[in-house]
Amino acid sequence: MLPLLVTAAIIHHNGKILIARRRADAPYPLLWEFPGGKVEKNEDPKECVVRELKEELNMVIEAESVFDVVYYRYPERAVLIIAYHCRWKGGTISDLEVTEHRWVQPEELTSFDFLPADLPLIHRLSREPGA
Repeated sequence: MLPLLVTAAIIHHNGKILIARRRADAPYPLLWEFPGGKVEKNEDPKECVVRELKEELNMVIEAESVFDVVYYRYPERAVLIIAYHCRWKGGTISDLEVTEHRWVQPEELTSFDFLPADLPLIHRLSREPGA
């Protein structure tokens, strides 16, 4: 089975990074993640991350460069994450499809209980200032 293609947004604002907490009724409930989601059939991954941020948090963003690509195998399925550097362009953040969101310092990321697939991204962000 092919891995599920998903996107993640790495958004820096005032020296902090945006993270979101999954809903209680979602798979892997209440874990933290970088916002994003599943790429739909025939959808460009950059368009996906823009769409997902609007749907989840009411944010208007621009997907810029690829930050990293991560392959992770969960017990039920493998995922391939394309993480983009994104720029917040507008919209008042609202927790539409997430339990909550936070802006955190890069060094604080390791203190949150994240989805396992996001851990390589966290390690890189906490290791590389300004990444």
